[in-house]
Amino acid sequence: MVAGHWLGMVPPQYIFSKRQFKGVAIDPPNFKPGSWTGAGKAIFHDAGNEFLLTSRPRVAEGNKRGYQANIYRSDDGCTNFSLITSLSKELVQDIASIDIHSIEGTQLLMDPLTGSWHFYLSVDVGKEFVWGGLKWETLLLVAPDLTGPWESRGIVLSTGSTRDHDAMQARDGTIDIIDGRYHCIYKAKDKEGTRRPGYATSNDGIKWNKHGVLSVDGADEKVFLSGSLFAGATGPMFIGTCMAHEIDPNVEHEAADEHGVRHGQSLVTFYAAILDHRGGNLDTIFQARWKPSSPYEFSLHPLLGYSTSIHDPVRNRILLYVEAIDDIHTVKTGLNHTVERVLVYEIML
Repeated sequence: MVAGHWLGMVPPQYIFSKRQFKGVAIDPPNFKPGSWTGAGKAIFHDAGNEFLLTSRPRVAEGNKRGYQANIYRSDDGCTNFSLITSLSKELVQDIASIDIHSIEGTQLLMDPLTGSWHFYLSVDVGKEFVWGGLKWETLLLVAPDLTGPWESRGIVLSTGSTRDHDAMQARDGTIDIIDGRYHCIYKAKDKEGTRRPGYATSNDGIKWNKHGVLSVDGADEKVFLSGSLFAGATGPMFIGTCMAHEIDPNVEHEAADEHGVRHGQSLVTFYAAILDHRGGNLDTIFQARWKPSSPYEFSLHPLLGYSTSIHDPVRNRILLYVEAIDDIHTVKTGLNHTVERVLVYEIML
């Protein structure tokens, strides 16, 4: 990918500085506290010259939580998304024959060998109902067409043993195919509740090899990364958002239950790094605090932390999608207090 004076991937500094707000891609199910949409993946589907975007809608009322996994399509990739596939939590349970409390992060890819669609769903499979969910794994559904029929390939990214970095959670992966290999950076949480970026690879998207925790600039960083992987000249480049453990004391926050799930409170930055997959390290290229640049972002805390981006080869631009905390309907942060929608930013090359 070439842009201006630069070779390789478009510099993330350029992406951050030139981003322009385009509009709302997907609204939440309603505008009551605890209603969200997002946690998805964007794809440019060249066969149909169309844009695909996945999402999980979620509501707090009725203890529904993440109740669907949705796939949308659009001709312009910005604001005209229409729903083409919706898999309810109950349907996913029936397909996979497992109990699911909630659905969170989703990823969609076309397998290069079979041409089938791989739909990865983060699912809460804990034995008890906990608002934030304590035990999360990654389920794979496959289909020859986006409208189905969908079949289960089971839990493909499971939690590890009690001593492992992902003993409690292996979820919310950023999954992309580079040079024919599936790469996944996922949220790994150990028994003590510490989250770090886990890393796994696969040759078919079904059988995965875990490679442990990714360090960040050689250090053990307790962060959550969400975004997309691109083919850079010096290695795979992650571009997205980084959510750290630091708590902003200026933002009023309320934990959901006795487990103290601090949703929507950790600091979020735009983040880019080169992935050293052999060394197990992310080499930071650029990082900057995200500041609201639209009327739809909570002024004190604009983003949750989920993001995805794509290169549009037809219009020669990058589209960046973020899950934003709404400024109008959000009074304070907390698992069942924020209202969240998907916003899209455009970067012309």
